[in-house]
Order: sequence, then C-alpha cells, then structure tokens
Amino acid sequence: MAGRFEMLRTMGALLRLWPRVLQGVRQDVRQRYVGSLFGAAWAVLFPLLQLSVYAGLYVFVLRVRPSGLTVGDYIVLVFSGLVSLMAFNEVINATTNSLTVNKSLLLNTVFPAELIPVRAALAAQVPPLCGLLIVLIAGYTVGQTSWQAILLVPVFWVLLLMFAMGIGWMLSLLSLVIKDIQHVLGIVLMMVTMLSPFAYTPDMVPALLKPIIYMNPMSYFVMTFQKLICYGTWPDLPVAAVAAMLGIGLFLAGFAVFQKAKRFFFDYV
Repeated sequence: MAGRFEMLRTMGALLRLWPRVLQGVRQDVRQRYVGSLFGAAWAVLFPLLQLSVYAGLYVFVLRVRPSGLTVGDYIVLVFSGLVSLMAFNEVINATTNSLTVNKSLLLNTVFPAELIPVRAALAAQVPPLCGLLIVLIAGYTVGQTSWQAILLVPVFWVLLLMFAMGIGWMLSLLSLVIKDIQHVLGIVLMMVTMLSPFAYTPDMVPALLKPIIYMNPMSYFVMTFQKLICYGTWPDLPVAAVAAMLGIGLFLAGFAVFQKAKRFFFDYV
C-alpha cells in the first residue's frame, strides 16, 4: 500500500514539475551536442550511420539472409530490431550516470530524486526516436510496414522505455557506490546486443543455442518490433506478452527498489 502511494506521489510530482523536467531534458539535449560541428543534426546522423554500418556488415560482408526476405526486407529486419537495442542502450547509459552527475539535486526536497533518472531517460530518447522514424520510413519504402505498426509501435516503445527505466533506477543507485559499473556496463550492453536476434531469426539458431536467445530479455522487444515493422503483422502473442510483462514488471520493481534503498545510498554521496 505504501509503495503504491509512493508511486502515485511520484507520478503527481512528475505532472506538477513537468515544465522543470522538460526544461532539464532540453538542457541535457543541448549539452549533448554543444560544441560539435554538426550540432543537433547528430541526433539524426548518429542513428542513421549506426544502422547503416550494421546493415552493411550483415548484408554485404557476412551475407546473412533469412529465407523469404529480399535485400531490402532484410535491411528493414536489421533496422527494426537494432533500433530497439539503441533505445535501450541509450537509456541505460544515461540513467546509470544520472545521479552521479546531478548530486546537487539529490537532497533537493522540491525536485524528487526519482525524477532525475526519468529526465535523463527522456533526453536520451532523441537519437533512438530519430532512428525509429528512419526505420518506419524504410519499412514503408520497402512495402512491408502496415497500419499495425502505427498502432502498436508506440505502445511497445513505451514498454521498452519502462523496462529500461526500471533497470536504470537500480543502476543509478549502485553507481553511487560501485564506480566499476560504468566500466562493466559497456561490455554487458555489447553482449545483450550481440545475443539479440536483430540480424537473424530464431529459426536460424541451432537448437542447442536457442535458449540463450530467449534468456535475453531484449530479444522479446527485438522480435516484436521486427514483426510489426519488417513483416507488417501482429507480433506473436507469447513474445508480445513477455515484452509487456518485462516492461511493466521491471518498471514497478525498479521504482520500489529505488524508493526503499535511496536513503541508504544517498549517505555515500
């Protein structure tokens, strides 16, 4: 009951302080690109280049090709899976470091500490959302993306953000005490990416190794976006159900852990 009250209190604070949160998001976005040659254009250039490099690697170098897909279809398959991984990685990197770089706000009784990672997560969504727009355009150009994608892509994007946010809340606290998290995080995210079926289908994986894919939580989001954008169909119900449970479950769990443990961790600031 107390946890539910805290959740409602934080959601109320988010609505009440939304102008300040939005101002902080704008500030974080500007800070990210300040001084760079292309400025905010990197929000589009970075996901476009990253998607293109991966697509070029798997299409022209490794020559991976699932059966029944043309070259254009396969590029959209890679794009639609990879963009969800980009969004996840951006949120995790931003939220993990959010409390460490905003220590002055931790003891601010006006601005709840729970909203600091939320602000960081929202600011980190700019490049992935530009990447998602690129993927949807590519999907419509190839001719696979259908109206189902328009309806469900935003829903599962929010679920993905909730999943990453729940993990980010917990990692943001741990990073106050365990500085090694920042060094280990890159390796972990690389493993999560490479073990996700963004460039191949589960049918292409040997039966002995297939459980590894399904033990990776990001695989469910990757396969869901691939079904919606590349194949233009509804996602498989079991896969979509797991993605939804991961999004809602980790969001609630991460918030609960943050609420209960924040005072202990703030003593180390």
